[in-house]
Amino acid sequence: MIRDLLGAAALAVAVLPAPVTATAASPLRVIMVDVEGGAATLYITPEGRSILIDTGWPAGIGGPRPVPGQPAAQPFNSAERIVAAARAAGLHRIDYLIVTHYHVDHVGGVAELLRLIPVGAVIDHGPNREVPAESANPAFARFAPATLYPAYLEAIEGLEHREMRAGETLAVDGLELLAVGSDRDIQREALGGPGVNCDLIVPKQEDGGEENARSLGFLMRYGEARLLAMADTTWDVENDAVCPDNRIGRVDLMIANNHGSEISNSPVFLENVAPRVVLFQNGPRKGADASVFGTVRTSPRLEALWQMHSAERSPEMNEAAERIANVPGETDGQALHAYVSRNGTIRLVNPRNGHTETYPARK
Repeated sequence: MIRDLLGAAALAVAVLPAPVTATAASPLRVIMVDVEGGAATLYITPEGRSILIDTGWPAGIGGPRPVPGQPAAQPFNSAERIVAAARAAGLHRIDYLIVTHYHVDHVGGVAELLRLIPVGAVIDHGPNREVPAESANPAFARFAPATLYPAYLEAIEGLEHREMRAGETLAVDGLELLAVGSDRDIQREALGGPGVNCDLIVPKQEDGGEENARSLGFLMRYGEARLLAMADTTWDVENDAVCPDNRIGRVDLMIANNHGSEISNSPVFLENVAPRVVLFQNGPRKGADASVFGTVRTSPRLEALWQMHSAERSPEMNEAAERIANVPGETDGQALHAYVSRNGTIRLVNPRNGHTETYPARK
């Protein structure tokens, strides 16, 4: 049964040609897997080593809503979609699994993933910090971080396990991951000099839960290219990362924080990191908030915004359909693929329709 499901899911991600032999000029591959508003992104070096950041939802949770008048879809499984994408990319194992924090849409698929594909090492920010309110109902408590964290530790028992602190690095072939944020701490070096427009910062208390702010987030350096993936890092922590000193610098490719939610993606933060290409890892009704579309589109160096799903809550803000992996009325579960060259050139591919755009390197 699982083999059949994986084979079917692979059809949605195997549109691209098989990987070629790695050369010095080969790009880093980034595959943003559709886990229906959760998070799961594969990074594959030209040498074939892999990093998976987050694992989406637990099996049977988080799937698309049923379509009236159509047969019920198979039960949704984030881990199966991730493994299908990995195998379509030529992988037989995940070398590093990074769990950014312990919300259900990021850590939920860990146990199932480990049953489906070998994993070398697991990295996280350390213990869960989010405690549910005493009044929390049982349904909420079932998927609360305080419940999920012990289950996560049990699932990874016996694997190499590293708790990564802000400022520490992980080198995988020619890709270096710098933990710019971990457990609410920010790395110290000012990579971008003094922050700009710090006097315009407006605090925001809403954080969606303590674990969001404690996300393990990375600046990835691949030659001259800079990629930013800070998971669900929230507004106030973002601002701390760029003001008074910009401890991230400008980036080429950014996965928008918190699925493109308005409790993240501060205008001052976007002004300072100034991404050239932004990806929304959103669901149809999760993330991709209207205000964030506006913030991203006014970022000073923006060349393109791409989405995992059409945003149903703010359809007037959506990008053109060729830049959206999953649109209403078509096959769900499509990934987005990025190819990042060492000189900073980025090529985006939408496997749903084969649409490709290339953004040449620039300072």
